[in-house]
Amino acid sequence: MKPSARQAANGDFLSTPFISVPYDLLNNYAGLGIHAHEMIMLMQILASGQVNGTTELSAQDLGDLCGMSSKEIMLSVERLVREGFLGIGERWDDSGAHVSYFDLQPLWERLRGKPVVQPKAQTWRQDPLTMFEEEFGRPLSALECDQVRTWLGPDGYPEWMVVEALRESVLANKYSFKYIDRVLFDWQRHQVQSRQDLEQYRQQYRERLREADVKRGQAPASRKTNDSTKRRPSERQSSAKEPSKDERYANFYQLFPDS
Repeated sequence: MKPSARQAANGDFLSTPFISVPYDLLNNYAGLGIHAHEMIMLMQILASGQVNGTTELSAQDLGDLCGMSSKEIMLSVERLVREGFLGIGERWDDSGAHVSYFDLQPLWERLRGKPVVQPKAQTWRQDPLTMFEEEFGRPLSALECDQVRTWLGPDGYPEWMVVEALRESVLANKYSFKYIDRVLFDWQRHQVQSRQDLEQYRQQYRERLREADVKRGQAPASRKTNDSTKRRPSERQSSAKEPSKDERYANFYQLFPDS
């Protein structure tokens, strides 16, 4: 049978993938309390699962599909999880990386009229690349993305350690991949392998700083008094205004002692 002119005209369009959306969802989403932009987001998750075979989408990926920012996506995801419309699953992939995926089972349960089960305290774990982009306030370059993957892959740094190094750089106001790499190397040199090791290392460093301060303050009282009286008032005032080093930037001062 020869196809109709309408079918022939739409052949290219009809040959692209289609997805199945339950009519009950389209008909009842507003009554369930799902907002229109959240419905678009749920449909994109549904489409990814049906077409690509996975719902492992980052905030940036989902935002691009929905025309929303990563922050808007995160707020919407948090609300849907809190209201019992969406779940967040976690697993390890074949390469040993920790990944998150969206679970639509809570949505289907709501459509079946089952009571809302309050989810356990759960947050959407961001992928490292998204975290770097949000902290740096800009998209990462291809080389920077490769650097993050190198830290997590060939270099063998666990994801939590890379995230902690990122936080160190933010506290030190050093938005530099070179700085983060030096922090990671310093922790590796001191055999930091767990969060407990890192906390112990930070504590030991704080203690060394305090001991150094005590040693600097052991000069004889008379000499200290004489030095103080010999200074001009402007010098004493300038010295009093010199800021002390913030212990939060411990690694920064260790790597850059002249700062």
